[in-house]
Amino acid sequence: MRLFVSEGVPGCLPVLAAAGRARGRAEVLISTVGPEDCVVPFLTRPKVPVLQLDSGNYLFSTSAICRRQNL
Repeated sequence: MRLFVSEGVPGCLPVLAAAGRARGRAEVLISTVGPEDCVVPFLTRPKVPVLQLDSGNYLFSTSAICRRQNL
């Protein structure tokens, strides 16, 4: 999985905490991007945080990302 975060974006702090708790149970690559970088190809506006799953699907809800990383 790959987690995209940006400094200063409020939703990034909880997902980074969840990623820290998930260490050892899941491999998560954390990438810092700019707040204006478009990470999800099918969204017209930039959105972070975003979790790209190994299947290629994207989660861009902070609560959904935190739940996924706690599995």
